[in-house]
This record gives sequence, structure tokens and C-alpha cells, in this order.
Amino acid sequence: MELEAVIKERIQERFDILEELYTIWFTENPAYIVPKKRFYPDAHIERQRTITYLLNKGFIVVDPVENEPEMVAVSITVNGIDFFEQGRLDGKGNGWSVVTEHLDE
Repeated sequence: MELEAVIKERIQERFDILEELYTIWFTENPAYIVPKKRFYPDAHIERQRTITYLLNKGFIVVDPVENEPEMVAVSITVNGIDFFEQGRLDGKGNGWSVVTEHLDE
């Protein structure tokens, strides 16, 4: 796969995660409660790098769940909301068309 297509896939994965957390943010419980192993799988290095990127950019936060050591609460931050909204308005991260548009050329 060409590097440009790989980069677009990685961008899309980040937007997909942010979109899910953005949607959850505007519900009754603004955090996604999930088992640590499912959110940050050992065997999926790309997923780990994506989560690390989002954490380092300050777009998401991951906190332990009280009395549930195997669970984490994942939330989008205000910076993540701004980044996601601006990206969507600019036409970035709007689905797989971002990834496949180059492949069709």
C-alpha cells in the first residue's frame, strides 16, 4: 500500500475514535466505559499508537474506573471536540472516501 494511503487510513482511524467519543460526550454519561484490554489491545500496535497519539495531543483522556480495576473511562477533551468539529467542517475524516479517494485516481 502506498504511504499516502496508509497515512489517510491512520488519520481516518483517529477521526473514527474521536467521532465515537464526541457522540458519547453529548449523552447522559459523557465517558466511554470499556475494559482496558479492549480499548488498548496488546496485539494491535496500530491501535496502541493511535490511542497514544490522541492522548499526547490532549484530544482524549483515559481514567481508571473506581472499584473496577480492569475498566477505564475514556472521554474526549475540549481540544478533541474543537479538533473533531473543525476537521469535519473542513471535510476531513468524513468516512472512507478520505482513504479511498487517492486509490481511485
